[in-house]
Amino acid sequence: MNYLEEQKRLKENSDYWKPKAGQYKLKALTELEETNPFVKTHENGTEETSEQAKMKILIDNEEKVWTFGKGKTSASTYGQLIDLAIQNGNQLKDVEFSVVVKNDGKKNDYTIVK
Repeated sequence: MNYLEEQKRLKENSDYWKPKAGQYKLKALTELEETNPFVKTHENGTEETSEQAKMKILIDNEEKVWTFGKGKTSASTYGQLIDLAIQNGNQLKDVEFSVVVKNDGKKNDYTIVK
């Protein structure tokens, strides 16, 4: 095992933004990027993969990485960020926006507000 690589991976995971329900002010530090897919293993052993995107953000004066699924509609988090980029001259870097997070007990729902 390469312990330096494993340490790097563990440190990167601590930088992820995992919001609870509420409203947050964010600033995009990067454009959207593709990242590793999310792999869900079902009880019967089958796997389901979902494409994901990520971006670096600034929240409460801390740099974090926000990952989310590459949704298929404009109502998805990914779709809302695409719309926000279009409204800002086809870019997200340095754009400030708010995110409203609602949780139904199983998953978070995100609403992006300029």
